[in-house]
Amino acid sequence: MHVLILGGAPKPLGGVEVFCERASDAMQSRYPEWRVERMPTRTAFLTVRKVPAFIAGLDSLFEYRKQRPDCVWLQYTNLPDLVYLILARMLGLRVMVTPHLGSNWRSQSNSLLRGVSWWMLRFANRIALISRTQEVELALPANVPRSLIKTFLPHATLTGALPDIDRPNREIRLIHSGRLSEGKGTFLFVDVCQRLRDAGLSFQAQIVGGADSDTVARLREMIEHVKLGDHIMLRGHQSELDLLGLLRSSDILVHLSRIDSYPLIVLESMTCSVFPVCMELAGARDMIDTYGGHIVSQHGAVQETVDFISRLDINDVRHRGRDAARGVRTDYSWDQCASALETAVRLCVERDDASQTLSM
Repeated sequence: MHVLILGGAPKPLGGVEVFCERASDAMQSRYPEWRVERMPTRTAFLTVRKVPAFIAGLDSLFEYRKQRPDCVWLQYTNLPDLVYLILARMLGLRVMVTPHLGSNWRSQSNSLLRGVSWWMLRFANRIALISRTQEVELALPANVPRSLIKTFLPHATLTGALPDIDRPNREIRLIHSGRLSEGKGTFLFVDVCQRLRDAGLSFQAQIVGGADSDTVARLREMIEHVKLGDHIMLRGHQSELDLLGLLRSSDILVHLSRIDSYPLIVLESMTCSVFPVCMELAGARDMIDTYGGHIVSQHGAVQETVDFISRLDINDVRHRGRDAARGVRTDYSWDQCASALETAVRLCVERDDASQTLSM
């Protein structure tokens, strides 16, 4: 089987890029006879300046046409990604699409773009969903077959020892991690820390992740303005192993994202016994309903997070985090995830007559 994974950017590594990397490693480990290749689509934050790189990526697809991959697995994060779907179908390639977006993303919240997205997705051979909630969040054409796959978590945290939770230190340790931005809730996290400090709560916080220089400058300025330098440590982008180490030493993940469809960092934190606090979105709600955590509303996210953290029993939270870790580790073992993906790929290859085709 020859699988071409399309999606994401060469750098920096965000959720989609990490997902592609782990999926490739898992498939090649479980099915060593498979040929798995990856190619970025370079569609994130597409601007006029980045159009030449986007077009070059489309041109590269013509080269892969000569190799005739059995399945092109496209990661759909924004509308330009679906241009790859149309081109691949015109080239006679089988395409399976996995959406990495939710109802708040522009291609879904804008009625015109939602209609365009739905029309373009009609030409996929199969849609592989990473969450049951995407069925109700996204505009998905009824004529395209579906598969439910799973996201891939770090192999090391699925198999390593669980962190020690019976530690005497009662100081709450907070963490926020991801590609830092307004939409991901990074600045709301600083608001939470300010209110906790003003309420006299003892805590330490970490912000982990990369961002553009303007965002980092704004973040540093905000932390300095509210005098939180003694409480918040900016860690920048971390390697997978270093991030897992930071998670293992934390108690609570504060993830007040307005845009994540199915936030990978929430499940990653759970495997490290970290208790998640998330804004109300379908994907995060599904994770927390299944394994545990706390949901806050979109309109009152900051104060509700502060109220919850202020009154919690830290030992109880640590033990609830440990219970969640066991469940997530079982359900997201790489064997299970690779098996679900393999089934979806084979169905895509075997049933490519189920959707419309395009010709040059």
